[in-house]
Amino acid sequence: MKPVPDWTEQARALLDASAQQLDGASLSRLNRARQRALDAAAAPRSALYWPRRLAVAASLLLAVAVLWPDSAPPAVATLSPEEAELLAEGEFEMTDDLEFYAWLDADGEHNG
Repeated sequence: MKPVPDWTEQARALLDASAQQLDGASLSRLNRARQRALDAAAAPRSALYWPRRLAVAASLLLAVAVLWPDSAPPAVATLSPEEAELLAEGEFEMTDDLEFYAWLDADGEHNG
């Protein structure tokens, strides 16, 4: 446990001395105020306490679900049998720039 600084002992002594000098009416008002504060702290929460918390939790869950990035893997392009046949025969002119067309396709997916 930490040692208590000297100034706290002095403050306690001053407060105790000033409390001894209070009149009965002031002590009564202080006691009533203390009792009201204790009663307010012990009072049950409002009827909307849990519904509010549930509404906030549902809103946060919805925001996360909507704003979370889609974690699905990117779609893989598949060739139809006709396209595969053209590629195998070498008669498809686009095969010379196949990487360029793949880049265009990928760029088109990101832009809309």
